[in-house]
Amino acid sequence: MNKQKPVRLRDLAFELNLSVSTVSRAMSGKGRISDKTRARVLKAIKKSNYTPNDVARSLRMQNAMSIGIIVTDITNSFFASVIKGAQSVSREKGYSILLSNSDENILYEAEAMQLMLEKQVSGLILASVGNNGPRIDQFRSLNIPIVFIDNTPEPITSFDSVSTDNHKAAYCLTTRLIEKGYREIGMITGPLNQSSGRQRYEGFQSAMNEHGAPLRAEWIREGDFQMESGMVLMRRILETARPPRAVIISNNYMTYGAAKTIKRMGKSIPDDVALASFDTDDPTSLSSPTIASMNQPAVEIGTKAAEILINRLTAKQPLPHANLVLEPVFTDGDSW
Repeated sequence: MNKQKPVRLRDLAFELNLSVSTVSRAMSGKGRISDKTRARVLKAIKKSNYTPNDVARSLRMQNAMSIGIIVTDITNSFFASVIKGAQSVSREKGYSILLSNSDENILYEAEAMQLMLEKQVSGLILASVGNNGPRIDQFRSLNIPIVFIDNTPEPITSFDSVSTDNHKAAYCLTTRLIEKGYREIGMITGPLNQSSGRQRYEGFQSAMNEHGAPLRAEWIREGDFQMESGMVLMRRILETARPPRAVIISNNYMTYGAAKTIKRMGKSIPDDVALASFDTDDPTSLSSPTIASMNQPAVEIGTKAAEILINRLTAKQPLPHANLVLEPVFTDGDSW
């Protein structure tokens, strides 16, 4: 005798022309579901000859109402805000969150993606470290949608994404520095194999070239978005024969590290070196002076990513890919 397969929510949803979330709420008895719809779902379950235990087992196996989120650093205030935004939308729509942290390590990211597959999440919000093509292909083959945030793959047209205009952010930040009278400007970039790091560097280059400001190789260093690299690379820049008067740093953690180095070298901000950064608007930060920065709307990134993902999960027909680019927000400071 053939062993009966566990019920699949997606099969039931397709049969009833309902969303997976609606079928799940009808079975659990939770949420705002009409009596008529709940009766239709329960009738379909009964007709399929599945027992309540089969349904419960399948729900546990499929995690049909869960969304995975993988970020590079859960302790970073930027990603904490992204998660907050995504969770608020997910909770409202009846989805739980499974969270994992890659520590800016592509192997850890691959492990986290495999874990999400094993947990059979409905969809994934991913701040990717780099090219994890094989894992992404696995999700695609299983029809599990991914929404990319922060660092996005290229070409992006094949995926859903929510990002910030990083080129514009860096261009505007550099232009503001130049307008304040700084022309000798260095930069600690993010990883140039990641879209966010590369786009910010390209925006910096564009502004410098447009204003005829010098681009000197010894003033430009590639970091890894970690605090230690900010510390090490700022020292290397300041120890050059003729250090720059200002440095743009590609994220908050490297900026905090760079500020520590400046202080340890007996120098001051902005008297000896001015700083400008990205995403240093954390209200809990006690940094002094406050750092002028271009900031990503982190909570909005999370809410938009969750909305796009849930819309795709509940759509009754295929949707075109959504590639949302949000405007950066400037916060002034005392660092220049």
